[in-house]
Amino acid sequence: MKLKSILVLLLLFSFTFSVTAQNKRKYDRSDIEAFMKKKSEYLKTELNLTDAEAKLFLPLEIEFSMKKYEVNRDARRETRQLKRKEKKTDADYKRITQLNLESEERSSQLQLEYYKKFAEILSAEKIEKYRTADIKFKEDALMRHREKYHKGEKMD
Repeated sequence: MKLKSILVLLLLFSFTFSVTAQNKRKYDRSDIEAFMKKKSEYLKTELNLTDAEAKLFLPLEIEFSMKKYEVNRDARRETRQLKRKEKKTDADYKRITQLNLESEERSSQLQLEYYKKFAEILSAEKIEKYRTADIKFKEDALMRHREKYHKGEKMD
């Protein structure tokens, strides 16, 4: 059940970059870089990383996050297209469900791969703190994004 909640949060995070269909603003590389910089600073503080740990862990974590984003891109795109489609068929829903399940499976495999790499750098305690901090950062970022979107402001 907890894994399912994490996967839902990961998908929600993925949607923060995909709201472009709703607000017609394309995110450029600097938006993503700024987001990742804030996340890195947040993680360094929350995990109390040493400089040596930060130097090894943070680039790896950014790589992991970007790969997860890529893995889920097609599923997000197809889901948005289905929402806009006038007459949805059972086959449409089956296709989207399958695509999302495959995306979640690839994300889980990626997570296992990277957590093994993280374990070469961080203690088990810091890895668990990372899991919690990562989810909290994404929830907070999504909340800030929604607040700005509802106020008609652009995302910083």
